[in-house]
Amino acid sequence: MRLVRGALTLLLAAFAAPLAAEDSKSAAARPLRVTVSQEDEQWFATFEFPGNHKEWAFVRSNRSSQLDASWRLATWRIITPGVELVREGERDLLRATGTTMPENVTIEFDLFDGDLNADYHPAMVFSDGTVALYTGHFQIWPWTGADGYAPSQAPLTELTFRSDDSGFIADGEKVASVKTADLNTYVIVGTPQLVTTPHLTAIIDPGIPAWMRTKLHFLVPRLLDGLAARLGPHAMDSDPTILATWAGPTADVITRGGSVLPGMVTLRFEGESMLEERADEIQPVRWFLAHETAHFWLGQTVRHPDETAAWISEGGATLLAYRLTQSIDPAYEPGFDIAREWKDCIDLSSKGPLDEADNRRDYRANYACGTVLGMIAEGAAQQNGSRDFFNFWRSLIDANRRDKGGDGIVSVSDWLAQLSRESKDRELAARVRSFIHDGSDDPQADLCAMLARVGRRAPGCTA
Repeated sequence: MRLVRGALTLLLAAFAAPLAAEDSKSAAARPLRVTVSQEDEQWFATFEFPGNHKEWAFVRSNRSSQLDASWRLATWRIITPGVELVREGERDLLRATGTTMPENVTIEFDLFDGDLNADYHPAMVFSDGTVALYTGHFQIWPWTGADGYAPSQAPLTELTFRSDDSGFIADGEKVASVKTADLNTYVIVGTPQLVTTPHLTAIIDPGIPAWMRTKLHFLVPRLLDGLAARLGPHAMDSDPTILATWAGPTADVITRGGSVLPGMVTLRFEGESMLEERADEIQPVRWFLAHETAHFWLGQTVRHPDETAAWISEGGATLLAYRLTQSIDPAYEPGFDIAREWKDCIDLSSKGPLDEADNRRDYRANYACGTVLGMIAEGAAQQNGSRDFFNFWRSLIDANRRDKGGDGIVSVSDWLAQLSRESKDRELAARVRSFIHDGSDDPQADLCAMLARVGRRAPGCTA
């Protein structure tokens, strides 16, 4: 392991398209220019708008998990007269209060590093002063009210980041600004300490307890090796990067949050109980890291087609993480954790079909019910020549990965077809499809019946 002083100028980020908009070719002659600047510890964003649209909507407008409301309305302040920041439905808008939008609109903002529902942290703040800003949250498109976006009029976006205080490192030299048109990127402000190993590069917050930093260095390579041995090589061009931050020893709080990006895992730790190494804390951390690293395969090497099928990747990564953790620590018994997934799936399924969970903001259903459906697939694989859930997913990855001629997508139909191949039971696949698309009046009974067809049981199942 070696330590390198420096900074990452740009780090590749989100693997998916923007959450609520389709990619499109811009018909606008002028780009939208956004300048993000830091001046005396204050942050500003100036939008230079092309065209004469009165309203512009942020493409990524998911709510803050803690606030259950717009994080922008809580942390952004309009400086330019004649403009307001409003929330309309599930969309944050910049709206002219007069007849036209000023050509340049400046906003002062506070760094917001809280969790969002199914989206990336707007900022990651490290205890040494380093800041990572996610560029996608500055993307904004013309808004036409009831008709939504006007994709044909959506301009290309050019971002410039400037910092009078911290600066950036580019090509080995400190510079005052960085330009990019990449809207799926983290920009790192400051000069963090990089940790490089043969397996990964990391920016690990020096405030993270020492025992946790040691676990990160030890566990991640082992998890990556274990996943590669069972699922085949991942499709990344280089070794992964880890960004890990420490939110402090908050009393009565335990946070192990994170997300996966192309070639990157972001981690956020918080809580007084994490200051000292404890046996009951190591296991959740191990599982959490296994889940996030599994997304280098389920999410990047292949991915689900859209948010209605997020259960494919999230549930798959969850169950794979339980099984991978068992292989690393045979003493680990995931029964309690899987029982929690089972209970949550039953409770959340009473609200409607699984493929509508995202619209209901029942994001937990994708993890819980995806795990339960994974248990059905696992049972089918075990009856098919003693295969397992890794074999189930290896078949899907090999058949669909882009570097082998596939489209990089594992659709619901792909998943169900693999289930049929494993189980030799087309009726089972039909029942799972109905559960996903139509929902269930009695989720427990229906899921118990599906598990029984592959020789499995769960709490509350009578047969």
